[in-house]
Amino acid sequence: MNIYIYIEGAGDEDDIELLPRQRQGFRSGIISGKETTTGLRPGFRKFFQKLYDMAGENIHIFLVMCGSRGDAYEDFKTALESQPEAFNVLLIDAESPVNSTVTPWEHLRNRTEDHPWILDAVDFEDEQCHLMVQTMEAWFIADIDALREFYGKKFKEDKIQRGIKQLQNVEKVSKATLKVWLNAATRQTEKGKYHKTRHAPKLLELLDVDKVRKASPYCDRFFTTLTAKMGVSTNNPDER
Repeated sequence: MNIYIYIEGAGDEDDIELLPRQRQGFRSGIISGKETTTGLRPGFRKFFQKLYDMAGENIHIFLVMCGSRGDAYEDFKTALESQPEAFNVLLIDAESPVNSTVTPWEHLRNRTEDHPWILDAVDFEDEQCHLMVQTMEAWFIADIDALREFYGKKFKEDKIQRGIKQLQNVEKVSKATLKVWLNAATRQTEKGKYHKTRHAPKLLELLDVDKVRKASPYCDRFFTTLTAKMGVSTNNPDER
């Protein structure tokens, strides 16, 4: 069984090779070898290590960084046609609060900011769409220890800690607020203010996945879905 995860975010030349079809003008704009454009795939690979460990020899997981959210969706749709025997998954930022009464697909279709590219997402399985709520940075504040380890002694976590205590859920923190909190916490550190392309890959590698799953229900949903899918494949040869 093959599992392909199409992720919103910066990639590199290896990701271009994994795309189900090579679109003209890879929109993530990655230039191989430049520090400021390091792809996110190694970070996600480390963060998803437990899934790889569970997969064993008979299940193969492929992570594909696709650039923009629209590109990720188009690559996911193409994969459904070009490799229907695989389990194809879309993983993108929610970008806004998610109502627990709607499915991830419905959430995306309800966002006028994502029109018109998402409007045809009507016949796909719910288990194939997963959200980083509200953005990937919510996973970072779920593990303050990882942030502290990466940024060092001058990391100021007070604003983040107060905010989490007030909201009681990292998934309620808006994209704009996450940026304010991370900028304030990291401004005086030796690594400088939080920078997504320079800092996020390493932060993903440092995260304690159990802490993030506990704090982020949608992250837990992702791991639970893939764990269940791999369990079915392992126990039933017809599902491979």
